[in-house]
Amino acid sequence: MLSFRLFGFPVRVQWIFWVLCLILGMNYLQSGGPDGVIKALIVAAIVFGSILWHELGHAWARKKSGAPYSEIMLHGFGGVCSGPGSFTRGQSIFIAAAGPASSLALGFITFLAVIAAGDAAPWMQFFAGWMLWVNIGWAILNLLPIFPLDGGQIFAGIAGPRNLKLVLWVGLILSATLAVAGLLVTKQFFMAILFGMLAFGNWQRLQGKQSSFL
Repeated sequence: MLSFRLFGFPVRVQWIFWVLCLILGMNYLQSGGPDGVIKALIVAAIVFGSILWHELGHAWARKKSGAPYSEIMLHGFGGVCSGPGSFTRGQSIFIAAAGPASSLALGFITFLAVIAAGDAAPWMQFFAGWMLWVNIGWAILNLLPIFPLDGGQIFAGIAGPRNLKLVLWVGLILSATLAVAGLLVTKQFFMAILFGMLAFGNWQRLQGKQSSFL
């Protein structure tokens, strides 16, 4: 497992995170030739850097909210920032929102760079396209009110602990719908698996069990 510290925060990268990068770059690898390999490596670098940046946003917000310690873990479905700390509802919402805000800010900077560059080289267009998708597209998906995504965490903070079952039911119904759509409509099997696992995780929590997924 790769381990290092960044801005004072310990970071660990599970081996399955690199499997995620491999899956995302598989189409380029299958195209063959050095161009395909380079594109797959670019995708891996963007995914690694962007998810790490996202989790640093959470870590910074936790530190600002008084957390004594935060650790970042990159895994097979993205990343997580965790550690001890007791937070108010407002602080919890702030911490959950900091990750997507960091991603959207990076995506916006990329968008401005694309406009300033004008007709860029194909490699730069490829890089910018993936930067926009990972930092804006994924951030929007992450803001859906599905627990434990950031949007679900924000929803839970707004709804309060008394309405946790409502939060979980909304997450279950929405994630199950998206899983079916991914399987039958868009044929995006990774999307179907991800949202299927989220649906199952919300169902487990409704049953009073600790979710074994995500």
